[in-house]
This record gives sequence, structure tokens and C-alpha cells, in this order.
Amino acid sequence: MIIKIVEDKIVLNELRELAKEYYTDMVKGVVDVSRGTVAFGGEYHMDANVKILEHGSKQAEVWGFNIYPNRPRSEWIEYTSLINIRPQLGNRTMEVKSEVIRKKMKEIIDSKIM
Repeated sequence: MIIKIVEDKIVLNELRELAKEYYTDMVKGVVDVSRGTVAFGGEYHMDANVKILEHGSKQAEVWGFNIYPNRPRSEWIEYTSLINIRPQLGNRTMEVKSEVIRKKMKEIIDSKIM
């Protein structure tokens, strides 16, 4: 299983290659909205979640997403993951409901992909 931790940049074609490992057109990922770090890859969001925590992130700052590298940038992120269910933070569903968190996620994810 390939999990790619991205602090700087990742080339779009690398994401397309990661997609081939499990889902062909989609890559699971997690983003640390505090540190600006992203982990791409794995069969489940938890795979990338474990790696980003080992890399120094704190769970309260990590949110899961799916990215479809062949879609237009305005449509390529889904803010859905089991790790996003956080009643104590006001998020009771798999989808990130906070527009503030979604905006941070998008800014960070988009900034990492060339």
C-alpha cells in the first residue's frame, strides 16, 4: 500500500498513478488543516490517517476526503470519510459540514497539487 505524505507539492500524474492502486479514478486522503500537510493513498481513509498521525499531526486537525484527479478542480474533492464523524466538534456525519473547514481543506489540497 502506497501512502504519500505531501508537505510541498505532488504532481497530478502521481495522483493518477496512486488512484490505480485501489479505485482507478479516485484517491482517498486526509489533510491536517493546522499544519497544511496532506496524506494521499490507501484503501481506507484510516490508512492515510495513521500515517499522518505518525508524521506528527493531531487527530482533531485531520479531516478525510476523496479526490478525483481527472475531474475539473472545482469538482474534484468530496468531503466524505468515516473519520469525519466527530460529534464533539459538531460534525455528526461522514461529510464535513463546516464551510470554514471545507475551505481550509480545499485551499491546502489544491495548493499541494501541480
